[in-house]
Amino acid sequence: MPKSVDTADIYAAAIALFCERGFGGTTTRQIADRAGINEVTLFRRFGSKAALMEAAIIDALAEAPFGQVAPSADVTSDLSTIVEAYLATYQRHGGLALTLFSQLPQHPELAGTTPALMENLQNVAGVLAHHQAQGRIRPGNPIRFAVELIAPLAMVGFLNQLGIGPGHPGLDLNDYVETYLQGHQGLQPG
Repeated sequence: MPKSVDTADIYAAAIALFCERGFGGTTTRQIADRAGINEVTLFRRFGSKAALMEAAIIDALAEAPFGQVAPSADVTSDLSTIVEAYLATYQRHGGLALTLFSQLPQHPELAGTTPALMENLQNVAGVLAHHQAQGRIRPGNPIRFAVELIAPLAMVGFLNQLGIGPGHPGLDLNDYVETYLQGHQGLQPG
């Protein structure tokens, strides 16, 4: 009886190798070995390395905690939840988003992953737009404001991956959110 193939194991192996080595440095043989399956199984199921990577990345991004945050009446709480969810996503998937951003220009075959990435960013923007409508965050482009909330966290993670910085441990969540609000606060208190 053939071994049952768990797609989650394949995706986890593909994501880990992609973050470690990039698209060009990852082979289907490496993915198969890490997932504990035969390389032929990957081609039967996905057809190509690009299709496999796209499926794995889309799956990972669809489950990203920061893409699941819903707005409430408390802007400070929502921003804290978004930051915590981003950090949980980062911890779970390492530098997936940063690796993807760096790989897209050289590997257009990964372009199918960008809608999933944008969906998460648009969710955060939707939470911010909700608070803009209530006067808790100043008017402006909510996508840009979402990037301004997440980008410093992404940069800290990126520098840590390069061995340059301390990473996210020790981040004062309240201070981070308060600093963000100082630059984005609307007329109505949070």
